[in-house]
Amino acid sequence: MMWVKLTFGGFGRRFVEAIAAATILAATSATVAASLMVVEGARSALIRAVRQDRPDVIQVKSRFNRALFETPRSGNLPPLTIPVYEPLVDPVELEAVAGNNQVVKRQSLFRNVVSGDGFLNIYIFGIDPDIEREVSSFSLWRGRFLRRDDQAVAVLDQASARALGVDVDGTFPVRKADGEDLQLTVIGILDKLELRGAPPRSAETPSLMPESTFVSSGAFVNMQTSEDIFGRPTLTDALVVARNASDVPDVVTKIQEAFRLEPGVFVTERYSQYQRKIRDFVLTLALFSAVSIATVLLAGSFASNLLHEIYEDRRRQYATLIALGLSPAIAIASAVVFGLALGIAGAGAGGLAAIVLVPRSFAMPSLMADLGPTEPTIDWVVVGSIFAIAVAAVVFGLVSTSLRLVRQSIATTLSERNS
Repeated sequence: MMWVKLTFGGFGRRFVEAIAAATILAATSATVAASLMVVEGARSALIRAVRQDRPDVIQVKSRFNRALFETPRSGNLPPLTIPVYEPLVDPVELEAVAGNNQVVKRQSLFRNVVSGDGFLNIYIFGIDPDIEREVSSFSLWRGRFLRRDDQAVAVLDQASARALGVDVDGTFPVRKADGEDLQLTVIGILDKLELRGAPPRSAETPSLMPESTFVSSGAFVNMQTSEDIFGRPTLTDALVVARNASDVPDVVTKIQEAFRLEPGVFVTERYSQYQRKIRDFVLTLALFSAVSIATVLLAGSFASNLLHEIYEDRRRQYATLIALGLSPAIAIASAVVFGLALGIAGAGAGGLAAIVLVPRSFAMPSLMADLGPTEPTIDWVVVGSIFAIAVAAVVFGLVSTSLRLVRQSIATTLSERNS
């Protein structure tokens, strides 16, 4: 009880200023918390956009293979395997021009089997299993995924497995470039896949997403098996992942320069489109950040000045207690406890007000960005920020009074007029 009276008693008319300081801190905390919640939610939307658009990825592909449209669709004909894109990308030259940027190699093939009046088509992708999983998404349903040292094995999606009538440990033939069949053993089945930079769906094939205009199914083999089928190491397409998204324009220029003599190689990137897409979104995000900073500087300094006046008014009381034998540390500690209680109460009230008043979801103003609704998020960054504001206001309000209590003699302090 004595400690409570020492900490919170004897304020007199300054009690109104204490309430005003707490109210200002609450309003400041509410404004800052609301702005930071929007900022955090917008950053989450930007992270989703980066993950979806991958502006750091550059696609290098050859022209589409016309033979894919000219394959027979009926008649008792032998099976064949043809490239989806013409094989014009030299992997050695591409890796040399890519430098330290990662190259995701691919051989995109198409298997066509015609028997009687029916046919069965599937896409076959030669990939590097470890690198490909960094840009594409594979959800394994049964079995296991590919490894680099596998030989004559494949991973299928559920639709292709049903069409081929195979399961894990089953086999199916693929016609190689030399006219011989290669038996591939199924080691895994996928229930979902998202292939980054998938080729357009130009033929009827089993598909996990029938409405998609891009290939959403197929058989996946490692590059060694793909080269055995295709009979050459030349790539049909590839992805180059830049170390930094801002490096994409320079990397694109280098690749185009390296393949300038090959008109059938095309280089596309999404970085420019992505920058245009989010430019005004980022500007709006910067506006909310500026509002938070301005609020902290203006309202926080005003609350700090009010606390400073309260502490200055009580400085003579603290000096009296020290003269009566109270430890200076305890006197200053009581002032700190009072300030923290006031600040935390104001910050907590402001944070609760922000949680209640901020809408659960809304669209950020943007002319081009289709990033979906922004969901304001409260996390440890928001909570820590509003309480840090309260602590900073208390510290700045108390520091002058504490230094004068420690450095100035008690007699001088007691002889001063009580303001």
